[in-house]
Amino acid sequence: MQANQNSISSEQKWIPDGFHFLGPEESKNRRLLLQKFAEVFERFGFSEITLPSFDYTSSFESFLEPGEGGLLKAKDWDGNELSPGVDLTLQVVKGMAARSHWEENQRVYYIAKKIRDHKKRNASRREILQIGAESLGASSNSELLNHIQILKTVWSEATDSVPVSFVFGHSELFSKIVKIVNWNETQSKSLKQFLYTKNIPELLSLAARLGISERDIKILRLFLSPIDFFDFTSFQKDLSQLLDEKDRVKIDSSLDTLNDFAEQIKKFDPNLNCIWDPSLVRDVSYYTGILFQGFQKNNPEPVFAGGVYDHLYESFSGISKQASGFALHVDPIEELVLNKK
Repeated sequence: MQANQNSISSEQKWIPDGFHFLGPEESKNRRLLLQKFAEVFERFGFSEITLPSFDYTSSFESFLEPGEGGLLKAKDWDGNELSPGVDLTLQVVKGMAARSHWEENQRVYYIAKKIRDHKKRNASRREILQIGAESLGASSNSELLNHIQILKTVWSEATDSVPVSFVFGHSELFSKIVKIVNWNETQSKSLKQFLYTKNIPELLSLAARLGISERDIKILRLFLSPIDFFDFTSFQKDLSQLLDEKDRVKIDSSLDTLNDFAEQIKKFDPNLNCIWDPSLVRDVSYYTGILFQGFQKNNPEPVFAGGVYDHLYESFSGISKQASGFALHVDPIEELVLNKK
């Protein structure tokens, strides 16, 4: 009997690394937690939708930044390449765009798993449970503030008010600055990486090798300096002083949007921990305006993320429609709840 047990392969004995089996008690706790989340979303006027497990690989590859794939792939009977959901926002917008002729609630939420392979071995999670919300037809600052309210409510009720920080950026502003400093596509990719990782020595070394002007280096340094979001006007002033009138005109609308949003959040909750990080970028290319991530203390991975993506709906339907939303990772919340017991 023992010899037979030893002959069983690891594939038969173990769940694949990065995927997780939940027993009866864990499953019960998850169901209760998700029900609590769902009640909050419905209280804010969102309706539940259900996402498919797989989609065409090309849909994901069209919006993932180069080198950020991590896509698991299979083929259907017709030879089309398929992948499990790696970006659920994309699937929501795509699915709702296909039903553009339906008269349905355009504020929706979902509970689904995101699956992405990792470049490094023994990654702790390849399968991530998310609950997310999308507002199709709305991406104003008021709508984003509504998303912040939902996130604050969900996080507070689920974790018993464990502190969390909101980090804000702006995709369009970042792209405009890249054009102003006149870096090509390859250089911009390096720029994004160095800014995102706050790798100042490598960034300045690259700038020196490329003969970047002193003014542009000052701009890059400014983008490497996160500040309190409620002090956004100081960033606005410092950046404006480094630009000529022509370049200031290019970014005025983005700066005005951010300034207004900071004021709205301050009125909503002056004690909210908000950080302005102008170098915040994401691994998907569809963001067009304000974007944000949420972090809990001593956890380098974001526990939620969202923002504005005004052209995503149109890319699937040909119909212009604003859109915004966010996704919350359930796993870190479960760990917080478990640690409190």
